[in-house]
Amino acid sequence: MLRGFSAPFLLLLYGVSLVAAATLQLYEPAPIYPRSGYWTMTVDGEPVAVTAFDGYSYAHFSFGGGPARIRLVANQHGDIQTIVSSPVKYKYQETYTKSGNALGFTMENPHYMIIRLPGGYRPIVICADPLETNAPASSGSGIFNVVTQFGADKSGNSLSTDAFVNALRAAKANGGGIVYVPAGVYPIGNLIIPSKISLYLAAGSVLKFTGNRADYRTDWHKTSQDRDGTEWIRTAYNTEDIKIYGRGTIDANGEYASKEGKFIAHSVVPIATTRFTFDGPIIRHSASWTLMVTRSNNIMIDHAKILNSLSLGENDAVDIVDSQHVIVKNSIGIAWDDSFSTKAQPQGVGITINYPGENQPAYNVTFLDNLAWTGCYGFKVGQGVYKTQSNIRFERGTIYSASIAMGIDHAAGNAPVTDISFTGMEIEEVTGLHLGKQTWLAMSISNGGTKVGAGPINDIHIWDIAVRDIGSTNAPLVGLDSGSGRIEGVTFRNIWLKSLDRPARNLDEIKVTTTFATDVKLVG
Repeated sequence: MLRGFSAPFLLLLYGVSLVAAATLQLYEPAPIYPRSGYWTMTVDGEPVAVTAFDGYSYAHFSFGGGPARIRLVANQHGDIQTIVSSPVKYKYQETYTKSGNALGFTMENPHYMIIRLPGGYRPIVICADPLETNAPASSGSGIFNVVTQFGADKSGNSLSTDAFVNALRAAKANGGGIVYVPAGVYPIGNLIIPSKISLYLAAGSVLKFTGNRADYRTDWHKTSQDRDGTEWIRTAYNTEDIKIYGRGTIDANGEYASKEGKFIAHSVVPIATTRFTFDGPIIRHSASWTLMVTRSNNIMIDHAKILNSLSLGENDAVDIVDSQHVIVKNSIGIAWDDSFSTKAQPQGVGITINYPGENQPAYNVTFLDNLAWTGCYGFKVGQGVYKTQSNIRFERGTIYSASIAMGIDHAAGNAPVTDISFTGMEIEEVTGLHLGKQTWLAMSISNGGTKVGAGPINDIHIWDIAVRDIGSTNAPLVGLDSGSGRIEGVTFRNIWLKSLDRPARNLDEIKVTTTFATDVKLVG
């Protein structure tokens, strides 16, 4: 359900101007989701639902037209002494107010953030979106409502696959249109979206993966997880102009799927498609790779909210696989496994066994203004370099917490990784161990046991980085003792260290070590 209203003007008692309060859009989560016992929240005095989840709580709302005044109460905490707020660059830690177990701050513009109280108290993830201005009508010309026209069961008591499939078919026969999903809970099987169709998820709607093998097509077996799985919601092959948008939720039911059903899903898979857009929905609780752009081009991922468990493995948030001309921006990726990565996969084995066409290079991919929370890499190139990966840009991203904040893992494949840049990144916390490392940066080359040899890493730029936590281990650049497996041409510039309160003056200060790596330098 959506509650929309415009708050009144507020007179600032200690100023002479009137400041408009925000216009709010507040969302009531589906009743299957329990409320958090750790946090309650208001925005401009209006209650915002806080949902309990595995390891954190989360809240979702939209605003615009003025600042949003947020108040949080830590229900199971004593007096608040200090907070950890991410991204740090917004400086809420310097400007918040506190009173007992409550804290308040003003958000000038919508963005995603995480607040934690020291001492192990459960964090809260706040997903503040821009106002939804493009929501379609629920009926009318070109609208295909899965409930009113096709009989989907919004109670969640029965599968609604047939209703969704019939709505998609009708939209296709129409030459395109919007498949409209009203508020409700919809357990569904596989969906395949044709060209020129938009799938709109209204606030309060939930697409639910059952985790039961009988409800799905088996697309692959993942040896590392010893699970069969499916591409749950994907595009039809050789399609164009598809969009998934709205303020609803796509729930991959990861705990049940991985442990009880033992059948898992890649949640949303734009595959063999062009001009695809994903804008707005939450995807949560995946037990395998989540939002997986595959063998596609001209893709826009905007305001994706990937909220996965921190206790399930191999649940990457966003993977760009064998794809070109991709932008991922204004998104949050929470997962035990990597938050944001690129890959170039092998042909016809493992999860790629039923992929259409030939494997492809990954190039012209930009990650912009994203927030990562992971037990592994925050931002990463690899694994999988069976075709060249080039012109990959990681810009203005924030690593709230990771074992390895960012890097390149050239394993599995022998093609080059070249022309990669990390610029304007903010590294806030490096914790835990992944592959024996706890570091702000790592690059490595290995053959990964694939027997295809290894490829080089070259032309890497790491510029304008704020390292607030450098990690307990070195930042290794490790190539191989072979001409085809070297690291060459890595340039660091303006690497600011919180521990020194200044930019680094040499590679030792940023703990960079090199093995079979040449032309590695800090400039400026």
